[in-house]
Amino acid sequence: MSNMRDDTALRGAVKKSVFACGGSSGMTLIELLVALAVGSMLIAGASQVLQQIFILIPRAESSMLAMRQVQFAGHWIDRDAISAHAITPTPGLVTVSVGTPLIISYVNWDATKTTIAYSVDGNSKLQRQVVVTDEKTGSVISSSQMQVADSISSLTAQYTEPAGKDRKILTVTVIALVGSVSESRTYQTMPRSF
Repeated sequence: MSNMRDDTALRGAVKKSVFACGGSSGMTLIELLVALAVGSMLIAGASQVLQQIFILIPRAESSMLAMRQVQFAGHWIDRDAISAHAITPTPGLVTVSVGTPLIISYVNWDATKTTIAYSVDGNSKLQRQVVVTDEKTGSVISSSQMQVADSISSLTAQYTEPAGKDRKILTVTVIALVGSVSESRTYQTMPRSF
């Protein structure tokens, strides 16, 4: 019997120590509803952040890719136009395509003529074709072609002589379209004077 009494006393002591902190035996309904509301707000906020991340990352990647393609096109055209003796078409605004290339040419110190033709093919790729010929005989010394940029939706060129200037300026506008993101830049180059 004494064991039974000790067990009952021990159980009573455990109950007193567990419930001694305020006398409540659990959460009230209001506390539970507040906890659910706070938890659902945290989950909703986290899902919005994740949704924005999944939308913005591909858009930013497309924007960066389009920007790089525009910069590649501008770099190569600017690089070649600075050395130019002649640029066609002249004058007027022309949309560059396979049928209407932008042609830049110059004569080198060794009596060779370099002719560079830029064109946008049917797959939106900007192609650069370089032909080096002997100025005296007209025979082809070398010929090469490379893809300069991709995703070019439009390339326009205008070679004009602005009022008050003694040299012509080549103005090229390049537009690249990657996915639904479009980037454009306008480059102006003044070829060397002779």
